[in-house]
Amino acid sequence: MPADLGSALGLGAAFLVVCALSLVTAFTDAPNAVALAARFRALTPRIAVQTAALMNLLGVIVGTVLLTYNVRFFFQAHGHGVVGLLVLTVGVLVAALWGLLLWWRRVPGSTTHAMLAGLWGASFAAHVSAGVGDPASMGPQMREQLVFGLLLTPVLALLSARLLVPPIVRLGSTGSTVRVQRRARISLSIASSATAFGHGIQSGQRIGLLWGTAVLAADSLHHDVPSDLPLDETVVWAPLLAFAVCSAFGFLGGSWRIGRTMTERLVSLDPLRAAVASASAAGWLFFGSILLHVPISSTHTTVASTVGAGQDQRFHSVRWGQVFRVAGWWLATPAVCLGAAFGLTGLALAFT
Repeated sequence: MPADLGSALGLGAAFLVVCALSLVTAFTDAPNAVALAARFRALTPRIAVQTAALMNLLGVIVGTVLLTYNVRFFFQAHGHGVVGLLVLTVGVLVAALWGLLLWWRRVPGSTTHAMLAGLWGASFAAHVSAGVGDPASMGPQMREQLVFGLLLTPVLALLSARLLVPPIVRLGSTGSTVRVQRRARISLSIASSATAFGHGIQSGQRIGLLWGTAVLAADSLHHDVPSDLPLDETVVWAPLLAFAVCSAFGFLGGSWRIGRTMTERLVSLDPLRAAVASASAAGWLFFGSILLHVPISSTHTTVASTVGAGQDQRFHSVRWGQVFRVAGWWLATPAVCLGAAFGLTGLALAFT
């Protein structure tokens, strides 16, 4: 524990906001895993939420173990000591509040990209106001993550679902209607659990990164910053249970406000196409977490896969007005969160 009182208080505040981010992210992202399964009666809503919460809990643990990010990447931009803790706390808090705003507006959104933009904006404010850190050093990587996750991933998810639907529908629609429905619901149940697990992996990696950065910032007043990763076990495992439990509780209270938008307002689907959409979204989460080691939004992939799967129908199933409305909020996320974090961090530093 750091001896300095300010560092200790800052570390405590960082712990609380990371817990809050875990709770809010799981709460708003739960429909990504359970909405389609519950909508087409593959699982009852209660069983769907409980199963997703358990899979998410396991995913957070696995994601923290698989953490491959270098904490110094963020730490250099955030600075040291109390200023670094302030940057992290403001960036994460802005992301959590933005997630709640999108929930209130019934919009499925990405807390991951809100967090990245918030941390970047807070880092710029710390550099301008206190001369701490070098936010330009992480600019290219931040832009790469935001562009890939915000713009490219939804397009790829939409195209993959659109291409997978015709062959899978032909294969899965053989036999009686009862058998087709049964296959679709089994597939939806499996894909729902896989999506929750993939979301947990992404969340665990993000939590491990944030907490590792917070501990390094708090300890930097008294010790040199480690030159490399992996993180020390005490940094990763000590807070893991609290963060994982917060994430699981967030899934248990999963927001059905957003779930209705995804299952009814954006597109009309049948159970078989819904299964393809859910499986495609889960596949992209695993691909991003394990192979690419980049943050991929479960919301972006799920919404895009759902729209892609719904396009392969004779009737006009996709409500493009609603789709463009959601996409507009997605594009506004980086700019709003970056600006809000910049302003709040600058204001806080002006009074300290």
